[in-house]
Amino acid sequence: MEPIFAIALERLEWLHAEYLQYMDGLTTEELDWSPGPDMNSLCVLAVHVTAAERFWFGAVVDDMITRDRPAEFRAAGYELSQLIKRFEANVAFCKEAFAGQSASRLDEIVDVSRYRHWPPQRFSRGWALLRGLDHTAEHLGHTGMTRQLLDRR
Repeated sequence: MEPIFAIALERLEWLHAEYLQYMDGLTTEELDWSPGPDMNSLCVLAVHVTAAERFWFGAVVDDMITRDRPAEFRAAGYELSQLIKRFEANVAFCKEAFAGQSASRLDEIVDVSRYRHWPPQRFSRGWALLRGLDHTAEHLGHTGMTRQLLDRR
């Protein structure tokens, strides 16, 4: 695996470990708890992040999925073990998919508009790789704050 992909995978695994630490030991009811109106539960954050990762990392390797982003924000009723499997599946996907990739393709442009219900959007594969990681990191902060609020309720 080329260094850029190995580094991305290492970072992804670290981010996932942080998510799982915030969710460790929680019941389904606790995972579904929301701090307030229009605020996301830990379950929603995990489902949304893993769906977005799979989408963006798929754009890097020509294995994109169609996702139902609005449904991600209605996610509820997952057991912790189910959320763990979602994180593990993304790492397994990246390990296999990144192994055969060349960093020379990161400048290539991909059109993701057919997989999203947004206006046409074209990005480089490198941008998609970074977006998958920075989006996961962005929501890690939300996850940490939500766990703090859950513990203080």
